[in-house]
Formats: sequence, C-alpha cells, structure tokens
Amino acid sequence: MFEREASRYFPGLSSVTITSGHNAGRRYRLTVTVPHYEARRVQILFRKDSPKISRVSVDGPVDSKHRFSSGDLCMWYPEDPVENQWIFEDGLVALLGHIAAHLFREAWYRETGEWPGPEVGHLKIESAPTEQSGVRQ
Repeated sequence: MFEREASRYFPGLSSVTITSGHNAGRRYRLTVTVPHYEARRVQILFRKDSPKISRVSVDGPVDSKHRFSSGDLCMWYPEDPVENQWIFEDGLVALLGHIAAHLFREAWYRETGEWPGPEVGHLKIESAPTEQSGVRQ
C-alpha cells in the first residue's frame, strides 16, 4: 500500500532494501521535476530502526533555511499543524509531493529571498529527524 501508484506518478523511481550496515532499510531514488526550475535527484531512506521516519537528500544547492546540517531536507516542524505534515500512512506519493513542493520553495527562496508557503521560524536544526523531531508518527 505504501508504494502504491508511486511509479505511475514518478517514472524512474527505483527502490532497494539494504539489509545491513548503518543505512539498513528501504531506499528510494528518483528524479523529481521542480516546476520552473531544474529537476533534482532525490534519495529517500527509511532506516530499519525507524521505518516510519524518512531522511531525504537531494543533489544541487544546499543553501536553504530549511535543511538539516547534514543537508537533508527539513520539510516540517514537529509542532506544525497536522495538515502541514506527512505521516507514513499517507504513502510514498504524498511524501514525493511534499518533496517536490519543498524543492520548489527552496529554488524560489534562492531566487527571490521569499519562502512561498507555510513555515515556522526556528533555529537551524543540527541533525536529521528522529522520533522526537521531524515527523509525527
């Protein structure tokens, strides 16, 4: 159910299960079209130890006020309204939609200095999401 229809909406989506090591879990890779901007290569990792929490890394510029120090995307804040967050049960297509919207906002911000969409003022987050920050479960 989680992956249902994702390849239909996002051609070129590939996935692999990594069975051992630090990044053990499920990894997805694809190129995401960013309207009016350059497409970006995206990698999503659901680690085996936290299968409902994703880490999203992207090629291209990393200068953004909505990135973790690792360069991973910071797409929502734990205290965000529910409608502004993604949960695992929403599925992969919904997550990919959030990623595409986030990448558009970043590109727009780099060009104009304005963030088009909801955001919460917060200090730069030093690490990727954990069960306490980044994604509600």
